Amino acid sequence: MHFKRFLDIKASNNNILIIFNNNKIIYEPNLKTFLLEEKLLNIQFKDHLYIGIGNNGNDIYAVDISGTTDDINIGYKSLIEYDLRHLLAISEPDDIVLMGRANQLLHWIRSNKYSGYSGELNKFNVKEQALHCPSTSSMIYPQISPCVLAMVTRGNEILLARNNLFPEGLFSVLAGFVEVSESAEETVEREVMEEVGIKVKNIQYVGSQPWPFPSQLMLGYKCDYESGDLVIDEDEIVEANWYTVDKLPYVPPTTSLSGKLISSFVEDHS
Repeated sequence: MHFKRFLDIKASNNNILIIFNNNKIIYEPNLKTFLLEEKLLNIQFKDHLYIGIGNNGNDIYAVDISGTTDDINIGYKSLIEYDLRHLLAISEPDDIVLMGRANQLLHWIRSNKYSGYSGELNKFNVKEQALHCPSTSSMIYPQISPCVLAMVTRGNEILLARNNLFPEGLFSVLAGFVEVSESAEETVEREVMEEVGIKVKNIQYVGSQPWPFPSQLMLGYKCDYESGDLVIDEDEIVEANWYTVDKLPYVPPTTSLSGKLISSFVEDHS
């Protein structure tokens, strides 16, 4: 896949669109695809927020049609609105990247429509691949928010918690945003202490994953329990417990980095 932040809109029967409406992605259930052909849709780019995001032989555009009341379907059997989180959970890695990229870049444009320096409408700067203020020439590049995932283990047990924003019954590893002037490893130590009141050691980086809700970069770590009793931060955590492999609760799918971390624990202790 060739990625490019900005693709010029070209008159073509081969353009592919990834369409969002009020934070839902438009999906064709019969073909099982979110990659929709422009020629089968009633879409006028000038009426919507859009950005060219890549090329797979055809130009791919992300389009936000929120607020429209028009029926955009002229050639598909049916189109439905699908929750992006749910679709990511059942999609292939390449599709996850495309949907995430589309959602993140649309969020970037929506969040930076006007210049914070002059109040003017920001413009695209194709050379710099950024938005810029016409008056001050200040550049606004796509931004990501680094966030750590901390898998804490104690012998043959793993620490899993249920955040107050999680669906009922879902447990996962601990997570938190990296703060200014803080390393990712320091974030792991701080977040674990803040959320469940224990100290950890042997912090090791495992891997990363972009997460488009709206613009996180998840950094996965594993670490060992060192000391302390579980004391949860009730503002963020509903419940936290130690679990063995044979008694795991409902956890995220392995399409997510948190799910992969938990799966690695299961493999090591099965």
